[in-house]
Amino acid sequence: MRLLRQPSPLPPGTAACIGAFDGLHLGHQALLRRAAGLAPRVALVTFEPHPAQLLAPDRAPPRLQTADQRARVAAALGVDSLVVLPFTRALADTAPDAFIEHLLLAGLRPSAVVVGPDFRFGSGRAGGPDDLRRLLAPAGVTTEVVAEVSLPSDPTRAKLGSSAIRRAVVQGDLPAAAAMLGRPYSVEGPVVPGARRGRGLGFPTANIGVHNPLLPPPGVYAGALALVTPDRDAGTLWPAVMNLGQNPTFGAGLARTLEVHALDVDLGDALYGRPVEVAFAARLRDEARFPSPAALVEQIARDIEVARPLLTPDWLAGAVLGAASTWDDDHG
Repeated sequence: MRLLRQPSPLPPGTAACIGAFDGLHLGHQALLRRAAGLAPRVALVTFEPHPAQLLAPDRAPPRLQTADQRARVAAALGVDSLVVLPFTRALADTAPDAFIEHLLLAGLRPSAVVVGPDFRFGSGRAGGPDDLRRLLAPAGVTTEVVAEVSLPSDPTRAKLGSSAIRRAVVQGDLPAAAAMLGRPYSVEGPVVPGARRGRGLGFPTANIGVHNPLLPPPGVYAGALALVTPDRDAGTLWPAVMNLGQNPTFGAGLARTLEVHALDVDLGDALYGRPVEVAFAARLRDEARFPSPAALVEQIARDIEVARPLLTPDWLAGAVLGAASTWDDDHG
């Protein structure tokens, strides 16, 4: 996958999906599938920062993915070109006609453009799908508008979108978030030194310096830990249990941490400094203060036994979609 950071011409026969694409959830994936049906190559065109972060920073929601997570998932979904364009005040103030001329007709030159029904562009978000058709048709560029997606299991659910996924994550409903994302919700960051309490208890943990702003509520979770390093170890994955919280058994007022215990393997210090991704399968229980370290050890053992049947081979196979995907960063 090519990663572009300016509107350079795409390879001939490329259909471009345009939008914010926070999460690359099932609705976004419907756009990619339609694009793949229109042209032999697919481009995902998005913006950084998210437009809301520039236009209404006080109301901008926390992002569901880091830029690296989005790139890995895009590559895993078969995207040929990921175009991440700088979203500036000047671009936000560009008239719709000029926006399309600069970015698409003179810039990326796609053979087709695919958007969702709520796609807006140009100054004051004045442009919409009908304007896109009007502006692209004279150049022979096809415009496709893909309808909103509902979950097959619940077609009456409110719109499947990034906002609904955020609510599910904040409420600790990780299965619901996964159903909308098409994969488990995950966070990423480097493994950083911790207090090493887990090793002393017989359950060594990797302490994650999380980059994502959106986390589920404090508690104990079942999930998976995966390496996302750009080397031969990329994609190595372990089933895990994790504690997200302040370790109240060891004192009050401690900083919130995400500590991950990989099941049936002692990773030692091999992960220090390496980027990893942590996928959440299900919330097992609230974080609790125990009367002694021995009582905590007994509870961790019970947590692991509850987690094991949840971490099936099928679940693990899709736990960190794109963990081993690679791409070329092309600034030209």
